[in-house]
Amino acid sequence: MISQYSSITLDRPAAIAERDIQVGFPADADDEEIDAAEASGSFSDLDSFCRATTRPTTTGNTEMTVFFYCLRLRKITSKIRNKFQQSNGTPGDGHALTMDSITASGRIYEDLEELLSELEQWRRSAPTFSTPRGLYHTQEWYDLLLMRERLLLVRKAIDLVPKRNNIPPDDLLLICLEYAVSTITKFCPLFEQRKITYTRSYFQMLFTAGLSVMLWVSVASNHDTEMMVKAADAVKQSKKILKQMGREMPDATPYVSVYEALEVHVLGKYHASSRLTQQTGGYLGQTQPHDHASPGMSGMLHDQSIGGEQHSVEQNHSQFSSHWPPLLNDLGSHHLLDHEPSTYASLLSRDLFGDNTFWNVEVGLGEYVYGDPMFLFSGIADDNV
Repeated sequence: MISQYSSITLDRPAAIAERDIQVGFPADADDEEIDAAEASGSFSDLDSFCRATTRPTTTGNTEMTVFFYCLRLRKITSKIRNKFQQSNGTPGDGHALTMDSITASGRIYEDLEELLSELEQWRRSAPTFSTPRGLYHTQEWYDLLLMRERLLLVRKAIDLVPKRNNIPPDDLLLICLEYAVSTITKFCPLFEQRKITYTRSYFQMLFTAGLSVMLWVSVASNHDTEMMVKAADAVKQSKKILKQMGREMPDATPYVSVYEALEVHVLGKYHASSRLTQQTGGYLGQTQPHDHASPGMSGMLHDQSIGGEQHSVEQNHSQFSSHWPPLLNDLGSHHLLDHEPSTYASLLSRDLFGDNTFWNVEVGLGEYVYGDPMFLFSGIADDNV
């Protein structure tokens, strides 16, 4: 169990192949039922009891109902990993490699649609409890699990889908944004209400969701006013919770610093671009009132106006630098804002969705999400990177 859980968290191949794991399931019954069956002497062992027991109607829940429900989700997670696991092997046939790359997008989208459908069916089959006895009996918990797996799935798809100029397709970015924002907005209230505590797994989920939102802000071709407000709010909400977790987990502090630096950089770059558009008479800077009851994300591409509060990043360098950790100050954060958006697309999208080195906290910021950030930042001054 520890091996499989670690592999999922670190996004690494499992140390033990699933085909080599055979584990019997517990009986889907309450302890009282098992005790009564044992006392009656009708069954020689637990296996015979399981074979003879038929499950009650869908409205009847046992002590094992949530366990089996989560187990079904983990089976879908396993399927996601198997379908989207990158192959380390190199095909020997060049023609086969070419054909594989030609059909890659279609296969990835097909798998994505299939697995999203399975996740939706899983969510619809969630048990209901008239008097929830804990977090695991609440629909909010099941919603969070759904969004977490959806985000994992679309990140896998983005990792493998063919890209143009290292930028994923807009439709996948939009889906990723929706799931990332939903993951953040569903997790943070539960954490603030102390229904969920801090763990490294939750930290990783929140950290990655926030980076996914910032990726959309950095590289998306269309920025809708309403969506930008939601994205910025989600990034800030995530930062608040990450900082709280960082106080409980000191080894996570470097990641919080990186997150804060990227937030200042990405949102600051966006606001500077919006302000410049306004000054040059463009239409992207027009602001519109925000309706918090406005429709969902499905129509966000129809309105290309960019609004919200405009912030100037053209301020005293020492004042601006106070928001950045030492790593970025040493690199000269004021130079980061002088380059084209394509540079930031390369910076944020490069291996953003691979978690292979995510939890190597011991080596500091040398390997946090992208690999070696010094290598990444050194390429900012190179237009060919």
